[in-house]
Amino acid sequence: MADEQYRPSDSIPPRKSNRTIFIVLLVLLIIASQVYVYIKFNQRSMENQRLVEQVNADSIRIADLGLKYQEALANVEAYKGQNAQLDSIIAVKEKSILDMKNSYAALQKQMKLTEADYNKQVNQLNGIINDLQNQIVQLQAENNILIKKNDSLGRSLASQISTSSQLSSENKVLSQKVNEASLLRPTTISATGARSKSSGKEDETNNAKKAEKLKVCFDVPVNQVADPGEKTFYIRIISPEGVTLAIQSSGSGAITKAETGESIPYTTTSTIDYDQQATNTCAYWQQSAPYSTGTYTAEIYQNGYLIGSKKFDLK
Repeated sequence: MADEQYRPSDSIPPRKSNRTIFIVLLVLLIIASQVYVYIKFNQRSMENQRLVEQVNADSIRIADLGLKYQEALANVEAYKGQNAQLDSIIAVKEKSILDMKNSYAALQKQMKLTEADYNKQVNQLNGIINDLQNQIVQLQAENNILIKKNDSLGRSLASQISTSSQLSSENKVLSQKVNEASLLRPTTISATGARSKSSGKEDETNNAKKAEKLKVCFDVPVNQVADPGEKTFYIRIISPEGVTLAIQSSGSGAITKAETGESIPYTTTSTIDYDQQATNTCAYWQQSAPYSTGTYTAEIYQNGYLIGSKKFDLK
């Protein structure tokens, strides 16, 4: 038999390319960083939503506590003028309620009242009224007298509270109408890709590969209802995949929709010094990742209201 020749390639497996491993690791790193940014952004949005809900709950508790102070004072007032001994008891109770009410002004300024503090103050008020009623029963038994509660004061208070609630509701509706009337709804909107030329000038493009940034411009109208001053517009650019383009470190964030209270992400902002004259403003968005081909949607928000939108294509 002829001797078999030894070939190194028969026993040594081919080595993996270091370049391939590097590319795989780089792709995994990019994916991990994008997932991290997405998670952090969602956490921030949820935190903002929780803060909004907390402020709303505190406002409701503070308003309700104010009504309970009025009811407590009306209950005390209803027993006045029937007996000298009772009037001295009422004076003590009234002072206790007024001392508690002094802290209410501070709560209104801070706009913060936890459920535990709310329950504590309500229980204290109920305790004062219950103690007054117990002393009235004892006073009647000891002196064999009849003490009546003046219900007209209670009815008057109830009427005032009802009127106040109705006015508050009407003012809220009116305020909403004024807010909507003062919005600066764009008369025209343009959106496209853009890139910088060697001369330094900007060139618009609808080519996804050539686009270095996205550009959203719109005309701000004359609106005599709107107060002059600084106005901020929130631009939300939605990709062809239906995802809002947003990077927190690049100025992205979240806003609350006025109609629904829903928290939504925005891409960037544009701020102008409004003097009740027509003007034009532009907002830009730039990212390191390439832009996808397809149809984008640019939405413009002011004070939580959607005031305009524009679709545009990158090929």
